[in-house]
Amino acid sequence: MKRFGPRTRKAILLVHILAAGVWLGVDVVMAVFVGVAATTDDPSTRMLSFRALDTFAVPSLLTTGTISLLSGLLLGLGSRYGLVRYWWVAVKLVLNLILTALVLVGLAPAIQRSLELAAVGDLAYPPVVSPVCLLIAYTLAVFKPWGRISKSRPTA
Repeated sequence: MKRFGPRTRKAILLVHILAAGVWLGVDVVMAVFVGVAATTDDPSTRMLSFRALDTFAVPSLLTTGTISLLSGLLLGLGSRYGLVRYWWVAVKLVLNLILTALVLVGLAPAIQRSLELAAVGDLAYPPVVSPVCLLIAYTLAVFKPWGRISKSRPTA
């Protein structure tokens, strides 16, 4: 794929950074709702927190995760970093795929169970795991550690 010009690359990079920032913001809001549900004695407040999570968390996280993934793929394909040329890019890609998949296979069912049981249950983990993984990805993007992934040499 042809490399992007500076303006196009910067526009895609801006979208990528904004998506990651919104993703972290959604995680913070999710943590607030889970915290309220976990600490309140009022059943109606607890259920309202779960309904709010059901309404906003899964669609918001899927949207931001997908935008981050697509913009990251574009940046990888259209820049010198590539998708799997550098370890830090490959790790960020894997983190993005895992976190986005966990929204569907982990978070959505956990929210449904919480609505049914009126208890926090497994919802304590996502507001911790996701921000930690995002902070790791942010750190990788800034410091770009580990260098290139070596190309395998054919054996003779």
